[in-house]
Amino acid sequence: MPPVQKTGKDETINVAFDIVRKEGFCNLNARAIAKKLGVSTQPIFSNFKNMEDLKMEIIKKASLFYFAMLEEEEKSGKYPPYKARGMGYIRFAKEEKNLFRLLFMDKRSSDVKFPTDDTTKEIGLISDTLSFTEDKASRMHALLWFFVHGIASLIVTESLELSEEDISAALTDTYLGLKSRFSDE
Repeated sequence: MPPVQKTGKDETINVAFDIVRKEGFCNLNARAIAKKLGVSTQPIFSNFKNMEDLKMEIIKKASLFYFAMLEEEEKSGKYPPYKARGMGYIRFAKEEKNLFRLLFMDKRSSDVKFPTDDTTKEIGLISDTLSFTEDKASRMHALLWFFVHGIASLIVTESLELSEEDISAALTDTYLGLKSRFSDE
């Protein structure tokens, strides 16, 4: 009778996710996971085809974590829905630097799509709020995303420190400027 496997798939994913959160994606490897689990690397490869398979699971989990933070920010009611998503993005960068790097800054193959690549909700919020066509809303969102991503990236790399109030004001000013520009089209 084969030995009972002590380490399940979910437990491996959780440990790997914790490593990525604390130490970064570049430090994720089978030995590090096995050490934290107190097992050999064999159970890891019993649960996953290879490390790439496990890494994709971590990307999915990180994406779900990110979307939960956006939803939390939106549900707080502190900001209008579209702004809440921008503020949530920046908060994610502040609070989860390694996960932010993984999802939004690390180099990746152009054929790999992350769940976070879908901007349908953000474009819909602009379109519905401002009665813009999808094309106009998409172009406006792209410019706003460049701005928000820039702030978030500067925070992650510790090149910028701004208060929530200053970030909120900057987002409002940029949104209103772009709204005016696109309304004139």
